[in-house]
Amino acid sequence: MKLRFFTLFTLVFLGVTLSKAANAAIYQCEKNGIVEFSQQPCGKDAKLITVKEQNPTLLGSPKPVSESSDVTAEIDNYIRLKQIDAKIAEHNNKIDSYSERMNNEIAALSSQADAQLHNLVGAKKEAAIAKQMSAVSERYNLLINNEQRNIDRLSTEKSQLVLQSNETEKNEIDHFIRSEQIKREIAEHKDKIDRYHVELNQQIKRLEQQASTRPTNLVDASSDQALSDKMSAVTSKFNTLIAVEQRQIDRLNNELTQH
Repeated sequence: MKLRFFTLFTLVFLGVTLSKAANAAIYQCEKNGIVEFSQQPCGKDAKLITVKEQNPTLLGSPKPVSESSDVTAEIDNYIRLKQIDAKIAEHNNKIDSYSERMNNEIAALSSQADAQLHNLVGAKKEAAIAKQMSAVSERYNLLINNEQRNIDRLSTEKSQLVLQSNETEKNEIDHFIRSEQIKREIAEHKDKIDRYHVELNQQIKRLEQQASTRPTNLVDASSDQALSDKMSAVTSKFNTLIAVEQRQIDRLNNELTQH
């Protein structure tokens, strides 16, 4: 049985027009196998149809102000959360870059220091390089700390937005999946900290062995001071790297407590 386009349109139009009333009556008739609608009885077989008040949202009418505001706020929160995630990723990438550059520069300086001849000139050069290593560690530590502060600020803002948004209404499965992911990430950061401690101990041990094998004289006294400065530089470097991982663990633990 076919339904004329204009009759369907008429039904929708009547439904919209009469939506202000609690109920509106129209008649359905069938002529030559075609269904038609009318506000008046259109034949002996006319069937009375009651059209209930239409849902404004289904007809494309504007949503209530409060509901519209809630939707807008939710969209704004979602967009801001994505922006924050992107910015945090940028700062983490900078930290990784700074860490790598610090490692490379200190390794290069350490090689220069080890290559110095065992004479007074060489000892002074070695001491100067050792101080330079400390300066490199301090400089990158400042740069990395600045990125860490930016991440902390963004993480705080993200936590507040999550509490205000529907993100807090995730089901138990979503909560469980994210919680397990956080635990794995925490374990990875702890593993990196353990590796850094092992590397630090190995490098300090090598420097101590160098100091113990040198006889006591003016040249080696200067070299011993250089070795001490190198130990401080190496320790500072690993403290910076460990601090990066620990800050990540602290943030993840904070997120885990919110789940």
